[in-house]
Amino acid sequence: MNLDSARYWRLILHYRDPLFFGKPKSEADGEDFFLSPNGKKDPRSELIETIQSFFREPTAEEISETKLHPLCRFPERFRWLDSKLNFDKNILPKLNCDRYKNWINSLNPVSTKLIFASFYLNNPASLFGHNLLKIGSKNTTRSEILDYAINFAANNSPDDSALAYTVKGLMGGYPGVFSIFPYYYKINEYNDMESRDLWEYELNFDEEPSRRIASHVWELGSTYFDYFFFDENCSYHLLSLIEIGNPELRLRDKFNLYTIPSDTVKLILEREGLVRKKTYRPSLSSKLEQKLFNLDEEERKKVFEYLNGNLQLNQILESGDGQRQAYMLDTILDAKRYQQTLKKYTPEQEEKYRNVLIERSKINFPPLPEQSPMVSPPEDGHGSGRIKLSRGQSNIGGYSEVAIRAAYHDFLNYDKGFVPFSTIEYFSAVFRKYDFQKNPTLEEGSLVKILSLAPLNPISSPMSFFFDAGADSSMVKRDFNSQKSIPFLLAYNQDIPLWIGYQKEKNDYEKVYRVTNFNLEGTGGYTFSNVNSGSSFLWTFSLQVGAKGRANGYYPEGLLVAPQAAIFTGCSFGNWKLGLSAQYFGFSIYGYKDDYKVAPGIRYRSSQNSEIRLEGKLQKYYEEAQVSISLFF
Repeated sequence: MNLDSARYWRLILHYRDPLFFGKPKSEADGEDFFLSPNGKKDPRSELIETIQSFFREPTAEEISETKLHPLCRFPERFRWLDSKLNFDKNILPKLNCDRYKNWINSLNPVSTKLIFASFYLNNPASLFGHNLLKIGSKNTTRSEILDYAINFAANNSPDDSALAYTVKGLMGGYPGVFSIFPYYYKINEYNDMESRDLWEYELNFDEEPSRRIASHVWELGSTYFDYFFFDENCSYHLLSLIEIGNPELRLRDKFNLYTIPSDTVKLILEREGLVRKKTYRPSLSSKLEQKLFNLDEEERKKVFEYLNGNLQLNQILESGDGQRQAYMLDTILDAKRYQQTLKKYTPEQEEKYRNVLIERSKINFPPLPEQSPMVSPPEDGHGSGRIKLSRGQSNIGGYSEVAIRAAYHDFLNYDKGFVPFSTIEYFSAVFRKYDFQKNPTLEEGSLVKILSLAPLNPISSPMSFFFDAGADSSMVKRDFNSQKSIPFLLAYNQDIPLWIGYQKEKNDYEKVYRVTNFNLEGTGGYTFSNVNSGSSFLWTFSLQVGAKGRANGYYPEGLLVAPQAAIFTGCSFGNWKLGLSAQYFGFSIYGYKDDYKVAPGIRYRSSQNSEIRLEGKLQKYYEEAQVSISLFF
């Protein structure tokens, strides 16, 4: 019957064929998941061993279920093989499998939802959002938040730094495991503690496929998968569960290099009939923004004055009718809950919070009705990958440029579906060829670049930050000093070849060279913005300070770390967006000339996955302007 080649067998054992040639191999990495010694690489031997193990007499441990017999460890394997082979139940071991039955009955699966948790820029694990599955219960008498959510994540140490997490996550240094939680636990973590919106997509799965998914999750409790930040991540492995629900779907085949949560959402929406309902569950901060937007200017002023201690509660209750008072008190309560997520309340603050609750309970008006989302769902955003083609002119000549970005979003991109005025880039590179050059060079690139501009408001004072690790280019003009000549200098201009050996002539040193640098920089500061105002015209302004690390062949000292001051500002209206970044680097502390980088830009969004830009760059000894077209995929 060739069951070892059947798609469902390959699915529940997580076998994948290689991209080019070779034999299938399971992506599961835990040995306990396989019954055959060669099971990871041999679907046929695992099939034979699985069938034989079902008929094996149980040990005393397996009868007491301190250890699980294969019949109880792999219920979905058994169900499917039984449907194909019609096992003789009279010769199978008589086992109750109570642990599994109690577990599946507590889930009581009847439906499945794919959940998208929006971006959280303060955690490298959540820069691209996060996916999980929710299993709906057949028990209609209990709240939906008491259902269970299936999560796949890296089992990392809480003591690991953000850098360590990023490096290990990229290199497969963590075991990725499936876990299951009450949904309200995830709502509290994402909606309240991290202020992340949740978008729920109910799949067109009834009881049978939902039960298959849940049953297979039980089987996966005995194994782990090497976690890779870009491909074998939360989105990828949850897609494998959706394929268990409908084996005709080949969702993972669309992702060979990397899998991003928002792209997963777009993919399931592209499949006609796969999603039957979408629900928005706003975060605590989004609820607060909705309530503030519903208040008039005078009411907002009173709420802020009360939160800042300049107004008493009885003064709030003296103004307006009961309904407006209720709306103001509800806003205050959400604001205080939000403040509690940032810093634990003192007993005095807890007392004030209880007083507001008491006064609110006395007002017989319902809360503010559910409002339309003030943010866009992930499927409205542009594609995560991008290629940009540019033509420009500089003071050292004309050039052509190709920029490639694996993911995800930059400051000038259209913000719908993303955090406004943010940058989250991984593995971006800009290759440029000046007209006088024979070969292109790396103009700039980033392993990771993050710009988080969280605006100040009367309720909280979040810190904004910028971080970039990779390469950039600058102009250098050396003062002649025969004692500091260096063997090699990676540089180019109209007259000097790309690789320069020992330069001994004074005029060589006085020429201006464009060099590619190793770059590591970070800044922090505060941002002023109206991004949460609901206005169609949005603006932001951020002032930050920090440091910039630069290394190239020009510096005999190697890596220099200089102080930096930076401004990031921009505005957007409709399909148009203006942006400006200005950075000043204090390399004069080392006896070199200070440097700066001013980068203005204007962008027009021509479609969801294309845009046109006019950008400029001003640096010491250098200036350029270019026009480009970007295509997202």
